[in-house]
Amino acid sequence: MINKNSLPNKQRGEEIIFHLRRHWFIFFKIAVLFIVLMAAPIALYILVRLTTPTFLTNPTNEAIFTVALLIYYLAMLAFIFTMWTETYLDVWTITTYRIINREQNGLFNRVVSELDLYRVQDVTAEQKGFFATILGYGHVYIQSAGAKERFVFEQISDPYRIAKIIQQLDERAKKQKNLDR
Repeated sequence: MINKNSLPNKQRGEEIIFHLRRHWFIFFKIAVLFIVLMAAPIALYILVRLTTPTFLTNPTNEAIFTVALLIYYLAMLAFIFTMWTETYLDVWTITTYRIINREQNGLFNRVVSELDLYRVQDVTAEQKGFFATILGYGHVYIQSAGAKERFVFEQISDPYRIAKIIQQLDERAKKQKNLDR
């Protein structure tokens, strides 16, 4: 489990500046989707009862409908759990020396990437859409010349402020790197 003090391969003097997750609205959208998907079979049941009241009185039809309903609910729970896990376990940590990108891709695939701040070439912030603009969340793209050329902080709060801070940390890291030479 990742917590706010989790820092792999911590270097001497390194401090966490930000520990970022997706904006709360993204989790809200998943919750709304969950409610809609869970309510759909109830609406279907009511529709079947109203249009063909004798359909579910047959024990075979009722058993088939019940099994199909349970399979649907199980599939939706697995889908929502996977979606929430992928969203919640994407974590980005910015320290005084580096950026650590932890991405969850599916239930059993996790990728952790690191980027030294002095290797940052470009930082771009982006907000697209009505809700992103109103609620203040978006993406931050970090371009580097490393093995992973582009880091993306997806759907984080206040992307312009985060991008500006990364640029400032990058400039400070490059000055420090030049002084060390």
